Amino acid sequence: MSHSKRILAFIALQCFLTTASADEMSEISFDALPEAVKASTLKIIDKKAISKVTQINENNLIRFDIEADKTEDNKEVTNWDLIIASNGKIMRMTKQVPYYTLTYPQMQEIEKRYPGIKVTEVESVDIHYFDVVGEVNGQATNFRLYEDGLIDDQSKP
Repeated sequence: MSHSKRILAFIALQCFLTTASADEMSEISFDALPEAVKASTLKIIDKKAISKVTQINENNLIRFDIEADKTEDNKEVTNWDLIIASNGKIMRMTKQVPYYTLTYPQMQEIEKRYPGIKVTEVESVDIHYFDVVGEVNGQATNFRLYEDGLIDDQSKP
C-alpha cells in the first residue's frame, strides 16, 4: 500500500471511530431504567405497551428512548416515542395521530401548499428545552439547553 493510501485509510478510520463513539446506543429492559425515568414513563404509557427501551449515551450525557404501541379510547394502536433524560424529565414526546385531528384550516393550508397530497403519517411532537441568552466577553450568545445537559448553540456566526 502506498504512503498516500495509508494516510487516506488512517483518516477514514479516524472519521469512523469519531462518528461511532459520538452516540452509543444499547437496548435495555424497562426494569434497568432509573426510577425517575420509570415514573415519568408510567405517567404516560402502561408498562405492557412498551415495545423497546434504548439507552443513548452522547458525550457522556445519558437519555432514554422508550417506544410503545398504545390503544386510546378503544381505538386503533397509536405509536409513541418518548425521549427522557436520566433525571426523569421528558425531553421529547412524539405520538402518531390521525390526519383528522388537524383542524380544517390546517388541512386547507396543507392542500393549498401541496395540491393532491396523500398524507400517510402525522405525528404530534412536544419538545422541551430552555432557550438561554447571554454574553461572553461582550459577545452575544444564544443556545438551547436540553434536560440531559446537551447544549445546542443557536448563536449566529
